[in-house]
Amino acid sequence: MWALVLLAAPLASCSSSECDSGEGRCLDGDNLETCVDGKWTTVSCTAESGQLCEVDACVDPWRYGSPEWPTCPDEDRGTSESLVEKATYYDEIAQRLHVHPQLKWAQGVVLKPGAEEATATYQDVERWLSGENDGLWSALYLASQAYRYAATGAPEALSMIRLLMDGQVDRIKVTGVSGMFTRQLIPPNIEGISCPDDDAAYTVDEEKDDNRWVQIRDDGCAWVVDRVSSQWVKTEHCGQEAYAGYCWLDNVSKDEYSGHMFALGAVWKLVDDEQVRAQVKDILQQVGEHIMANDLKLVDWDGRITEHGRFHPLGLDNFPGHNAAMSLSYLSMVIEATQDTDLKVRYDECLLMRKGSKDCFDTGFVEVLPFHRYLSDPGLYIGNEACRSNYNNISMHTLSMHNLVWFERDPSQKKRYQDSLRNDVMQVPGQPRTALAQNNAFFDFVWAANKDLGPDSDGPAYDAVNNGVCMLKQFRARKTPVVPEVDPRLTAPYCTDRFERDTGEFPREVADRCIRNFVWWGDPYSLSTCGEPERVVEVPTDYLLAYWMGRYYGFIAEAQ
Repeated sequence: MWALVLLAAPLASCSSSECDSGEGRCLDGDNLETCVDGKWTTVSCTAESGQLCEVDACVDPWRYGSPEWPTCPDEDRGTSESLVEKATYYDEIAQRLHVHPQLKWAQGVVLKPGAEEATATYQDVERWLSGENDGLWSALYLASQAYRYAATGAPEALSMIRLLMDGQVDRIKVTGVSGMFTRQLIPPNIEGISCPDDDAAYTVDEEKDDNRWVQIRDDGCAWVVDRVSSQWVKTEHCGQEAYAGYCWLDNVSKDEYSGHMFALGAVWKLVDDEQVRAQVKDILQQVGEHIMANDLKLVDWDGRITEHGRFHPLGLDNFPGHNAAMSLSYLSMVIEATQDTDLKVRYDECLLMRKGSKDCFDTGFVEVLPFHRYLSDPGLYIGNEACRSNYNNISMHTLSMHNLVWFERDPSQKKRYQDSLRNDVMQVPGQPRTALAQNNAFFDFVWAANKDLGPDSDGPAYDAVNNGVCMLKQFRARKTPVVPEVDPRLTAPYCTDRFERDTGEFPREVADRCIRNFVWWGDPYSLSTCGEPERVVEVPTDYLLAYWMGRYYGFIAEAQ
């Protein structure tokens, strides 16, 4: 929608050649010469706005060369509804049914007996399908609305963004720790959702490897159940009077942060509302300060590191590239939004190591490399033919890499990230189950928007866009569970996954998959059978995020 002036300074050089003010010409795919006061001045389109130089102007990379994107004209499994008709319905039902104005997040629901999906509102919900990854799923819906607003300027999208951003604020404030999101929170007196009534759910976990509920009472303090005495105890974690009556789930993981940070990045880039941007900036400042003050770790309300809360490449809780992408992506976002010069210096010295190797985070390892050097080891495709891959990690890493490329302004550094996106995520040599082979419209559009483009590239990702559009054409027009008729080839066991379950040889297309809260996150080779739970309506985040990304990037026309 509009460009931001970033920390990276434009390359400036003036010659004595006279010119007519307003003239422009590209020196290459990055550098643009413009005539200012009769003198030629050179700027880097990448450093200035994350764009490429074409003819006489800086343009968005995905628009370079004015590509004519394919429309999947021969898809014979598509629904009778058009892409825009499905998006219109899904946006409408998400607003009236899936978002309670007091909860301020998006969730699937179980309808009350007799309620009809076509007309039901949040007041017709018997039960909210809330869970420990609420923050992740709702954040992805927030991102979809940011893309929708950027593509259309729809006031309904902005209203929803404002409501969901208030929910983002609650998710940090309820924990009482700056920069620390909760996994899940439950306000009092909301029909269809309530805090656990079993004391075991609040019993302090000795190893900090299980999630435990925390109760905020009228005194504003956190109350938990002592694991030795089994008695309720008041902790010294107080000052939460505004959230009296709430309960919240601790031990937040990187799954939640991957969704939150992806969404906050999208809102920052795409939404020009001052109130919303102030909230994003504040949250990003908190997150940046928290993880830097704690040596790239998440430290919970009880002073303990969360089980999955390490972002250092050598944190030993995940593969180095997985953690490196998160820390690089998150902190680059914080720096752009806050313009924090001290953090920028630490980022350059401690993560990029522009002044040489430096162990700023006291890891104890003999050699610590610049973080981008670890990106080639994200650990995404595991086992023979990648059968034992962790699809949570693939999805999280894709979110990190999307924003890492999007926010980077140094041309050489951005090229490194784009190369990693290609070689380590999307088109991994020798991997049959690489991201672009998974019939995943979200992955397809992430690739098409962020791959290396311009005069020296192999051109736009036409095949990926075509496949993404085909999958959206197949996407059902309602998110009520069904049991699809599946080609027997897709039900034959081929190998076992990381949980020792049989998995198939071929990735299922969207028409063959079970309805779930976010289909792009799951294993497309899964042989799990679909159920038809009565009165369940899943939130349409998956369709909306892929569709509105496609619309914003120009991959999908409004009339499709």
